[in-house]
Parts: sequence; structure tokens; C-alpha cells
Amino acid sequence: MVAWDGAGTLPPQRALVRGLLARGHAVHVIAGDSVKAAFEADGAKVHPLPQNLQFDAATPFKDEEVIATICMGEGFGSELLLAVDQINPDVLMIDNFMAKTLIAAKRSGVPTVLLNTTILGATTEMFNALFEPLLGELNQYATKLGAAGFPSVSALMDAADLQLVFSYREFDPIKPQSSKTVHVSPLRMVESTGTSRPEKSGRALVLASLSSGYQDQTALLQRICDALAQLPVEGIVTTGRAVAPEALIAGDNTKVFRFVAHEELLPSTDLLITHAGHGTVMAGVKFGVPMLCVPMGRDQPQIAARVAELGLGAMLNPEATVEEIRQAAADVLANGEFRTRAQRFAASLADHPGLDTAVDLIERLLKS
Repeated sequence: MVAWDGAGTLPPQRALVRGLLARGHAVHVIAGDSVKAAFEADGAKVHPLPQNLQFDAATPFKDEEVIATICMGEGFGSELLLAVDQINPDVLMIDNFMAKTLIAAKRSGVPTVLLNTTILGATTEMFNALFEPLLGELNQYATKLGAAGFPSVSALMDAADLQLVFSYREFDPIKPQSSKTVHVSPLRMVESTGTSRPEKSGRALVLASLSSGYQDQTALLQRICDALAQLPVEGIVTTGRAVAPEALIAGDNTKVFRFVAHEELLPSTDLLITHAGHGTVMAGVKFGVPMLCVPMGRDQPQIAARVAELGLGAMLNPEATVEEIRQAAADVLANGEFRTRAQRFAASLADHPGLDTAVDLIERLLKS
């Protein structure tokens, strides 16, 4: 597996590593220092990256840096080909945004799995906007490696032997056009923190969680805290790796943590305020919790729009004022239809393919 610290990309990839290890397979991961310990704790053999390829999602960065280093950089492809020569793997697993690394994987001749950690509805739109103008550069890299070029970005993605979509197919507005593309659910990692719901007081519980990585979200988190302070609710706010909890001032009705396992709180949560990151929204969907989405960028606008389209919650501009956040949260809490639709949608996911299916599909590549 070639992994990068994409914050929300990590939980499903780590879950897949654990699933493969549980079946008796050896898993090697090419990864940076910021996620090395996590993959090692899962049981993987981690191959370190040189300093020029290090990336930490918790530190301030520009999206252009991710595109240059992760999506279009040749360094990860070089590291992959080196590892292929060293360990002779049976299958390669590549994050689907690592376009040049995918080309290197195809050049190796080893069966390749694309790991898609968001909905197809988002990746399709982002791929067309991001990679089509860079198709010439991608094909130059293919030529450099002695590989065939690609007439389109979609052709490059279709060149993978399998694409695992870590999402619910019912949530995704785009359905797979090929049997090689399979939705296998979010595969969220559950790491207990022992956090439980505050003492019941008859008030609604609101969980607010923005990105676990850096998105310059401190000001928005503070406005959410201020809005919660004006509501008759119990609030829990999580800051993630990028924001120190002590950087926020919360009301007496709100507790702030760096990290809380959402699965411990969501069964009794009445409203989830989120940036509409895919992983967080999928957790809310699974537990039937109405959502207030404040998308800040990347795939979040598409995911937030899907939440609204399905009637599972509402959308709000991330520049919203304290009063606008307070009113929107109060409106979602007061609208019982959101809760009814969210719970009905959650019930429909009971038989959705999951980790076992993902591992089964990879094992089929081993036998092909």
C-alpha cells in the first residue's frame, strides 16, 4: 500500500490493512513519519519515505503542495517501484488521487487496487477539474517509464484492476459503471477513548467536529462554540490534530476534546455539526444522526449537497455568523423529519458490503 497523510483517508486504509492481516496476509505500507506509528500499530511493515516526500495533514499547508507532491509528484512512484523490486508484492494498493503513482503501479505489471476514500460523485468532478489539464504531463511520465499513455483521466483510473470505494452506494449519486468498482462501506476505525455522553439533563446532545487535519478551521470552531453556548443543549466539540482544544473558549454547556471516538457518542447524539468530510458524514449516516454541514472545500461541498438532497440534514456557508449557526442548528433539531429520514436511511444500510467483501475482492486478484 502507498499511503499519504490525508487525514480522512487513513481510517479506511488502516481498516483494510487490519482486515488483510487478519486473513494471514503480509502487508507493507509506504508511508510518511506522521502515520508510520499508526500503521505499525496495525501490524503492517512500514517503509519510510525520504524527507522531501514527508507530509503532515495537521500542519498548515496549501492544496497546491498536495497536488505537486502527492498527486503529481514522481517521488512516490519511484519509492513504489523500488519496493516492488525489493519485496515482489502480489498486489499493489494506491490512493486514487496519486495519479503518477498509479502510472508507476501499472508499469510494474503487478495487479493494482485503487483506494477511493470518498464518493464517486466527488472524485469524478474533482478528477476532471484537476487532472484533465495535466493529462499531457501524466502521459509524459508514462512515456518516461516505458508505459503506454492514456487518452483520458478516466482511462487511467479504469486501468486499475479493482477500485474499492469506501462509501455507501446508496449515498453516492454516481453508480459504478464497471464490475471492477465496488462500494465496500466507509470501514471506519473505531478507537475507544472512553468518552461517554454527559449526564443526561433532558437536553439535546450536539456533537461538532470539523476536519481532523488542517483547514484553517479555528475561527469556525469558535463560532460553533459560541452558537452552542446560546442553545439549550449539551455540546461536545472535537478539534482534531490541527487545533489545540485550549485555543477555543466554550460555554458551560460544552466540552472540548482533541479527539473523541464518534461511534461512542453518535448513538445518543441529536445533531452532528460537521465540515462534511466524508468519514464524519458516513459516521453520522450510519447512526441515523441529522447533520448540519458547513463544507470548507475539497470533496465537502459535494458531500454536503448529497446530505441535503437526501433530506438527512442542512447546509450552511462556512462563513456563517454565530447567529446563523445557532439558528440553523436550532432548525435542524426542531425538524423531526430530519431524524426520521436519517434513521430510515441508516436502517437501509444494514446489509451493505463491508470489510470482508473488500478483502475477498483483493484475494481474487491474488488468485487471478
